[in-house]
Amino acid sequence: MLRMITRPDRGHSGTARLWTASALSSGSTWVMQISLFIQVLQDSSPATLAAVELIGTVPALAFMMVAGTLADRFDVRRLAVGSMVAQAVCVLGMALFLDHGIWITAAFYGLQGLGNTLWPPARQQWLYGVVAPESRPAANARLGSVSGTMTVVGASLGGALAGWSPAGAMAVACALQVLAVVPLLAQARRPMPYAEPAAVPEHPAPMRKELTAGLRVLRELPLARSVVWIGIAWGCIGGAYDILLAAYATGHLGGGGAVLGSLYVADGVAVILGTVLAARFAVRRHLAAYTAAYVFQGLAWGAFFLAGHPVLAVALLGVMRLASGVIIALDTTVLLATVPAAVRGRVSSLHMTTYGAMARVSLALFGGLLTVCDVRTVGVCTGAASVVLGILWWCLRDREAQRGYPAAVAEREPAPAVA
Repeated sequence: MLRMITRPDRGHSGTARLWTASALSSGSTWVMQISLFIQVLQDSSPATLAAVELIGTVPALAFMMVAGTLADRFDVRRLAVGSMVAQAVCVLGMALFLDHGIWITAAFYGLQGLGNTLWPPARQQWLYGVVAPESRPAANARLGSVSGTMTVVGASLGGALAGWSPAGAMAVACALQVLAVVPLLAQARRPMPYAEPAAVPEHPAPMRKELTAGLRVLRELPLARSVVWIGIAWGCIGGAYDILLAAYATGHLGGGGAVLGSLYVADGVAVILGTVLAARFAVRRHLAAYTAAYVFQGLAWGAFFLAGHPVLAVALLGVMRLASGVIIALDTTVLLATVPAAVRGRVSSLHMTTYGAMARVSLALFGGLLTVCDVRTVGVCTGAASVVLGILWWCLRDREAQRGYPAAVAEREPAPAVA
């Protein structure tokens, strides 16, 4: 894992610093969320927790397209550092009010989510500014490994700290968020030799047109559009992932916290391995690997719900999340391969917004389905849906975009340097 992050290539030090900042911020979020959820459930009902979760996530979804526009128009280094500082202030507010007012804490949670929306598009533009075009697939894969790493480390740390003291855990989350600023400040002093300065028009377009530019450009970019729609489709399925996993582990597998914890450890480790594997694929194999990952992900997910033994279930979930790691690693590269630099932030935010919105819709949908259907039936059906979606994506892909993909990913001529 460490070798994958620090392996010498063009822009490796910038990738390592952005990875470190991402990991610290993600760890802060894990610790913050677990401590918040435990504190809420100690004094209130699950319905209250659902309300707190909505307050914390819905405003961020609404603001995400604005965040992408800002990342395309302003200095991404300042936006990224500002995002981390704003999140640290909000987490500090949550720590101060955690024992005194749940709704004030929820308001800070929502503000923290708003601050966090600036980070992904700003980080992506920053990454593409410090990494040579031919090295971007590997750099995207390395950043994708943050998800798996912090599923293991962040969730374990959050659970242990929250069990000791939710307020103390929240203070640790604040400290981690502050530490995330350090590698960004170190990287901000270095140039961005591959950044492509956005052209500033003499008469700037109205904000409404700026916000919809990502949608308009997708009409002419079939490859990017296909990644957005398959993200929406998987959001319909993946939104209920945690519920299905917990229900199956504690129900049909007859396990408790140990079994569920083992499943999450397998989840995180497999995602890391999947991103490492994806970083080694030749560019010409990316689209085929992306399709195969969706198919294998669905097959393993469906088989997971047919397993009757915890050990077999852990192994099958590992296979499923290995495929997910490949998807996570290739997703951004495939999405942005043909997207102009001037709208990368908006297209990235559009992809995250549509996925996040459908994930929340699916959470409500599957919550209703589980009242009338067995969890195994729902799990097998969602696995079959992933297989079908992967095959459809391959069949409906634009052949011309596929032929031009390797050249689009590895453009050789860097843009003028931006100090």
